[in-house]
This record gives sequence, C-alpha cells and structure tokens, in this order.
Amino acid sequence: MKFVLNVIAMAVAVWVATLLPLDVAVTGGEAEWWTRALVYAAVGVILHLLNMAVKPVLQILALPITILTLGLFALVVNTFVLWLGAWITTWFDGLELELGGFWLTLVAALVITIISGIVRGLTGANRD
Repeated sequence: MKFVLNVIAMAVAVWVATLLPLDVAVTGGEAEWWTRALVYAAVGVILHLLNMAVKPVLQILALPITILTLGLFALVVNTFVLWLGAWITTWFDGLELELGGFWLTLVAALVITIISGIVRGLTGANRD
C-alpha cells in the first residue's frame, strides 16, 4: 500500500510541475481522462523506482561534494534522477516526460520533491 501511495504522490507532483512554467511536459494518453491518469501513474512508478534504487547510490557517491556545498548538490542529484526518468520514458510508446534546460529542470526537481513530500505527508505514506 505504501508503494501505491508513493506512486500517487509522485504522479501528483509531476502533474503540478507540468502546470508551472518549467518546460515540463508529459505526453501520451490524450484519448480519455483515465488514460492520461495512467500515463502520470506510469511516470510516477518510474520516478519512484529510480528514487528507491538509483538515488541512494548517487547520494552516497556524491556525499563529499554534498558536504562541501552544504547540501546544495543534493538538488543536482535530484535533477539527474529526474533527467534519467525522462530518458527512461522514451523507451515506451505513448509515454514521454519532456524536460527543459538544466536550470528549469533543477527547479522542476525541487518542486517535484517538495510536492511529493507534502502529498506523502497528507496520505501517510511516510509512516512505518
């Protein structure tokens, strides 16, 4: 159940990021409203799996730089995970997460992290 709540939180966060002027767009599933929701859920699954598997490894590898920059390099790690998720979505037909330049993607990663944290807190996905 926790996985489903985290995927929903990530999908909502990506949806909010697409509403802001950050050059983030999700294409696919334009036929019906539920197909569009499934596309956002698929993007949420991809990003959540990357956050579970790849992000901890990157955080450990980037720990010295993160310490030197007083934690600001964590935003770059989040940006890379978002970019990696956008690249993985190109493997699937009818599903694509499109991102803008580096700085807009960095702000989008920050927005997605904050919104998904808020939604996780509201749904209770962070509880053990």
